Amino acid sequence: MEDLSKLSDQELKSRLDNLKEDLQDVEQERSFIFKQSGMHVSSGKVVAQMEEFDGDITKLKAQIGECSDEIERRNR
Repeated sequence: MEDLSKLSDQELKSRLDNLKEDLQDVEQERSFIFKQSGMHVSSGKVVAQMEEFDGDITKLKAQIGECSDEIERRNR
């Protein structure tokens, strides 16, 4: 991830908001795709897709944590 200390306060807050929106989108997409009962997909494909979503979610949560930590550091 980029060096967050180089971002202005507004850019950092905007980045945090965008990451939260991205996380929500990925979680909604994951939920939507795996609740489809009429779709036939091989179990291997399902596992691969789940791993991809889980990886994206983990990455986004880590980035959100880094942004939140930087905001907290600045507010001390």
